[in-house]
Amino acid sequence: MNQAKTSFEELSKKLDAFDKERDWIGLDPADLAKSIVLEAAELLELYQWDNSLTKRGKDIPAKDKQKIAFEVADILIYLLKFCRESKIDIVDATLQKLEKVGKKYPAGSHPVHDAEEYLKIKKAHRN
Repeated sequence: MNQAKTSFEELSKKLDAFDKERDWIGLDPADLAKSIVLEAAELLELYQWDNSLTKRGKDIPAKDKQKIAFEVADILIYLLKFCRESKIDIVDATLQKLEKVGKKYPAGSHPVHDAEEYLKIKKAHRN
């Protein structure tokens, strides 16, 4: 499957069919949330010690792009399952979140490049 040729809806339907064949529908959202975190930790593990190696002047081992891709896929799969079981429309939720974040960080602001600016914006939106 190619990302450019497979819609989000088609991917969700394929996952639903896959899960139905294995009786994996109806899993508890709390268990799925744990699985999301565990898979994200496996992704993070692929980058463990990179900063320390860099600080010590050592080379960072080459990354296996296929391993990274599979960990990302695991996260997405569990996220889609979580959304299905929690009755969350992930596309709608994402669009709403982008709108909200767009108001918090308007185009042209660069808080990721300026920690002080980031904290200022964050504090203003918490009040």
